[in-house]
Amino acid sequence: QLPTESLPSLRDSLVSHLTRYALLSGMPRALVTRLALAAAALAVHMRWNTIITDVLETILRPRPELNHAVLELFQVLPEECCSDRIFLIDENARYEYRASLCSSAQSILQFLMHSAVNSNSDVQVQEKVFQCFQTWLRYVDIPPNVVESSELLAASFQALNSPELFEVVVDVIVEALRAYVSDRPENATLIQKIIPLVMNLNQPFQVALSRDDEDSLRGYCRIFTEMGESYMSLIMSPEEMNQVALVELVLQCSAIPDNEIAGITLNFWYRFVNWLESLEPYEFRQYRIDTYSSCLHRLLVICTDLMKYPVDILELQPDQVDDIKRDRYYVSDTVEDICRLLGGNDVLRILGERLQQQCQAFSAVSPDQQSKHYQSIEACIFAIRAVSRYIPSDEDTVLPFVMSLIPQLPSDVPLLRNTVNLFIGRFAAWLGQHPSYLQQLLPYLANGFTAGCVSSSALAVKDLCENCNNQQLGEPVLALYESLIAEKNQFMQQPGNGVAPALDLRDELELLEGVCKAVSRQLVQQDEAAVSQVLGRIVQPIGERLSVLATTEKCTSSKLVVNEIERLTIIVRFLKVKTEINSSNNFVVALMTQCWPFLESIPPKYPNDMNLAEKLCRLHKHAIRTCGPSFAPMIEPLITHLVRSFQQFHLSPYLYAASICITEFGNDVKAVPILFAMISELSAAVFQKLTYLDDFTANPDICEEFFYLVGRMMAYCPEPLVTSPLLQSLIKCAIMGMHVEHKDANKGTLNFLEHTASFGLEVRSKYQGGQQTDPSISRCKAALESAIAAEGQALVNNLAHALLGMLPSYSLDQGSGSVAGVLWKLNALFPELVHEWIIAALASAPEPAKSDFMGALASKLGREDFNSSVRIFKSSCERHRKLQVGGVAPVPQRHS
Repeated sequence: QLPTESLPSLRDSLVSHLTRYALLSGMPRALVTRLALAAAALAVHMRWNTIITDVLETILRPRPELNHAVLELFQVLPEECCSDRIFLIDENARYEYRASLCSSAQSILQFLMHSAVNSNSDVQVQEKVFQCFQTWLRYVDIPPNVVESSELLAASFQALNSPELFEVVVDVIVEALRAYVSDRPENATLIQKIIPLVMNLNQPFQVALSRDDEDSLRGYCRIFTEMGESYMSLIMSPEEMNQVALVELVLQCSAIPDNEIAGITLNFWYRFVNWLESLEPYEFRQYRIDTYSSCLHRLLVICTDLMKYPVDILELQPDQVDDIKRDRYYVSDTVEDICRLLGGNDVLRILGERLQQQCQAFSAVSPDQQSKHYQSIEACIFAIRAVSRYIPSDEDTVLPFVMSLIPQLPSDVPLLRNTVNLFIGRFAAWLGQHPSYLQQLLPYLANGFTAGCVSSSALAVKDLCENCNNQQLGEPVLALYESLIAEKNQFMQQPGNGVAPALDLRDELELLEGVCKAVSRQLVQQDEAAVSQVLGRIVQPIGERLSVLATTEKCTSSKLVVNEIERLTIIVRFLKVKTEINSSNNFVVALMTQCWPFLESIPPKYPNDMNLAEKLCRLHKHAIRTCGPSFAPMIEPLITHLVRSFQQFHLSPYLYAASICITEFGNDVKAVPILFAMISELSAAVFQKLTYLDDFTANPDICEEFFYLVGRMMAYCPEPLVTSPLLQSLIKCAIMGMHVEHKDANKGTLNFLEHTASFGLEVRSKYQGGQQTDPSISRCKAALESAIAAEGQALVNNLAHALLGMLPSYSLDQGSGSVAGVLWKLNALFPELVHEWIIAALASAPEPAKSDFMGALASKLGREDFNSSVRIFKSSCERHRKLQVGGVAPVPQRHS
């Protein structure tokens, strides 16, 4: 904002303050740092590309006591050059400045080495030297020959011997390894210099291992791992260079007992496996896999150690336990990666051998102490579970051993039992091929519902029911479900007697889902009477409870009602009763018909309960989708219910359920008049609710769902809406909605507008394709053009203001419903009008970005190219807005 001619004086003032305060004793370092940051930022703005030479010659040479201040300035220069906080009118200035830093790199490294040599062993100066070196390695593309010729790199390795400098030089070495990767040929000579320097660290690494020096181990682990990741092309090279030595070092790092340090290596193993998988030809890939197979075998064993729960886990805080569980899953991903290379059988064999070894050690522990020494067995089972999808269903060695072992394990260790439960569920398909093991495992899972492992037991039963493919499973799991529900109901009726059952709703729904899937498989082989009897056992209790809730006075909470609706939704989704397509005997239709009086009577009891409305509409959604065309007899009463409920309660889930009706029945010619009547009534209610901009802002969920609803109408059955006066009112309402500062509401509004423009393009294509005589095409074309022409100026103004940053633009160019999508389609429909409308709207846009964008509109680019031009224009406007005081778009207060 200063005139260009004033910048040099500001620069001189900043440098003067920096040098003056740097020499004052007792002056806070933070002040010197801030002054250095300000000078560095100004250097980028004013293109002070000679700053390195100028500072070295005119400041440091005559006043060497300012060495520390110069170090501070030189450290922040690259950071500020790359900082997003600096906004430049011309981004080329940033690239030019970065290039000037690159050309000055040799002078910088010479200065840093000179400062280190002449520091008189001052640790603070040496630390600042290495921090500056790291920053330049990170942000500046220093030519590799410059780094190679400098003594600073070797000095960094030597400084590892200094405890005070160890951490900072580790950062330097890691940055150097990261900056100069092996797959760039120009780095080859520098890499040849780095490799022996790193490999010579093996000896101090072994010393650190013997001393269990945590800080040193972390540093060496970072160096070896970064070298492995950066030099992966060398590790995989066909040329033999003793690459195994580096892999062995990383493997040793993985085996460090500290899981936090060992976890540093996991990304290396991920990349290692991906590189091995991508090697060509196949023979060479297999040769390399064989070369490293022994490392991978040992890594598997190491992973089982890394996945062990700590002995004191019960004493840790919940967030610490969550971190441990998260890290275990990261390690299990590594086990799965290895499995992709070595194959399921090979990995399972190694893990099985490891498990047998741990079982032998476990058997030597006295029975009263076994519950404290489960960790190794649990980790092996956890690891085997991680590779379940790679294990064939005919595996007959390890899995039989594990399945037989499970009932013998301690039953009073929840962490062990949870892992075992999930293991059983994961191998449900294998158990389907070996049903004899279910006789012991089902009681084991059933006992888990009373052993503090309810969630994992419910999930395991669900997985068994879904994947086991055993038609005899339905009755035992249904009996289990009935017994648990009976226990739960008994406690609710007499809450003072006994211990509260642990089966909460979430776990109950998991179990009920499994029951429905197992019973569905069983019903295929049963006669009608048996089917009816089984269905009654599942459905009747829910129906009875729902009937009671619907006929009693309003309760203090809707929780009980919501729970029954959730159970009913699970049944609708997962209980499959085979019927003929379009049969009037459809089970779900019959169930919904039977429950309809209760479902209709519940919302008025809880008129403002959003959660209840969401669950109820979710039930309707799944009923419609499960039944398909068979739901036709219910569609009209459902629409009546949704319209009436929204008119009374103004809750957005009813709009969402209405949009599902359109997606499922929008192609049914008989249903279209009913759907249009629904749209008309809902629109009237929405217009009454959303009159002023404050109404939109206060109800973004209604705005979102309503425009998705009418957008779906435009996508599935648009003709009655397009040929009605309602369309223009909807466009007006959408124009108002574009001002709402809400991501989803904004997206919904644009979705409707883009579908409207899409239909216009479709109609024009049909009209130009020879269907001018079709009266419906002509009517739609005329009505759509009239509505858009009437509101086009205001609509295009909003789109332009969104690009200028004066209105929300959460969805710029992605998906169906974006600023770019609407503008591109409108431009394809009415190029002359759009050009006329947008000129005034873009009056404040910066040049040359505006001219380029107008050229893109006039050129009628393809969608992808147009999206790119929108992104470039939007970026230019953002930069301009941050540097200038921009205008504000006029905000409408009411739509009519």
